[in-house]
Amino acid sequence: MFQVLNRVRDVKPGASVLATVKDEQGREAPALIVQRFGKGRTAALTIGDLWRWGLQDEASHKDMAKSWRQMARWLVADVPNRVELVARPGPAEDNQAMQLLVRARDRQFQPQDNANVKLEVRFVSARAEGAAPTNATSPVSLSGTGVSVPLSVEDSGSEPGLYQSSYLPRETGGYLAEAVVTDAAGIAVGRAEAGWTADPAADEFRSLKPNRALLESLAKMTGGEIVPLEKLADFVNRLPERKAPIVESVSSPLWHTPWMFLLALGCFVAEWGLRRWKGLA
Repeated sequence: MFQVLNRVRDVKPGASVLATVKDEQGREAPALIVQRFGKGRTAALTIGDLWRWGLQDEASHKDMAKSWRQMARWLVADVPNRVELVARPGPAEDNQAMQLLVRARDRQFQPQDNANVKLEVRFVSARAEGAAPTNATSPVSLSGTGVSVPLSVEDSGSEPGLYQSSYLPRETGGYLAEAVVTDAAGIAVGRAEAGWTADPAADEFRSLKPNRALLESLAKMTGGEIVPLEKLADFVNRLPERKAPIVESVSSPLWHTPWMFLLALGCFVAEWGLRRWKGLA
């Protein structure tokens, strides 16, 4: 059926052969080879006259057109965007702070260095039927508008083309972050959005059990003490006898101190004497 075949010496490691052909002698050869390359896919079709299949009849022509469309979609299905924005929870000690990561790529989809990243966060309201759980990093259905808060963005220093920032939610609800990236010449590279929901009060009421270890450490650092329930009355009776230290902050101008005046006067006299000694005065 086909008359043109571009033979290959071997198939690269990691590649997959999806279709094969046989010649008149019964020898089998790869016809369609695919392989992942970077963050995308590649495909090699070794049949040089595939058009012969599509010119047989009208049904074959439709099948060939459909196969080309499906192959083109499959090749670009997982290709990343030039600008990607990811919102993920930061370290636990940051108290629900969200870490915002922006990845920028150039026209060759290589990391975009020296990019200008404008990042803003807006408070919105999450719909009840589409609201995601607390600190969800997947896209959520958001509605409403709020005041956009610009964030400072810095290079991550760990990955080329990766820029990062952080945002601490103050209210319960949904948040929408938007990143706009331009190159060094001011040409637009792309934009991306990411949304999440936050509930700052959730951590506070997640456990009603007292954190005794935390209370003991705070008392130790501040010079206090933990009073057991059975000793509470005795503690109250001893309060009038306890001394409460009073700390006052006092500030005075540096130039109003005598030693600073004497130092300035000494420098003036020394400079005048040095000029007289060198004959400059």
